[in-house]
Amino acid sequence: MLTIFDIDGTLCDSRDAEGVCYAKAVELITGKSLTTLDWTTYSEPTSSGIVQAFLEGDDLAREKEQQIEIEYVRLLKEARDAYPEEFVPISGAVEFLRRLHEQKVFRVAIATGCFIEEARFKLKCCGIDIDDYPHATSSDTPRRRDIIPLVASRAGFDTSSVIYFGDAPWDVDVSRILNIPMIGIGRRIQKLRSLGASVAFPDYAEPDAIILALKEIKERSLTRRCSQFR
Repeated sequence: MLTIFDIDGTLCDSRDAEGVCYAKAVELITGKSLTTLDWTTYSEPTSSGIVQAFLEGDDLAREKEQQIEIEYVRLLKEARDAYPEEFVPISGAVEFLRRLHEQKVFRVAIATGCFIEEARFKLKCCGIDIDDYPHATSSDTPRRRDIIPLVASRAGFDTSSVIYFGDAPWDVDVSRILNIPMIGIGRRIQKLRSLGASVAFPDYAEPDAIILALKEIKERSLTRRCSQFR
């Protein structure tokens, strides 16, 4: 099976700096401000999705989106110097990815709402090379529900053979839409559980427990698929 990981809050312990940098980049390029930094209020809470909705009807939208990405990454690099604690991995994340990759029991891929260069920089800060894994970002397609199937296809899997790791309410939503089992990770596990993500961990400090959960999900998935052919 394929394990697909989100980035912000799932692999990288992202907090406030990224949102501030994103909003500033939008304002610097367009001269206009986002109405809110509450990503749950956006229909497509991805870096590309928010910008495309914000620039709807603008003849220079594509060019401005590219400029926003460049400016955003520049601001993130400045923010890292000022707030290095916001550009670190979730505890145990790097080791967990390495373990999955080396044991080859579960394949690893990355699906994120980040722009591609944003994703590359954030993961590099955490000691992860995005090019080591199949990946898809909002630079490929702005909708998260399309990003996940895209990276599954790039990794050679159908979505019926996917387990998704995410940290946000929209991750729960897209997992439900795509009928993909999800493991919650990060600071919002109580919120995730209240939304129906029954399997959730604050970090990767107990990798054996997470791998056991993966194996149980895999077994249930295989049992369900076998029953369909009886």
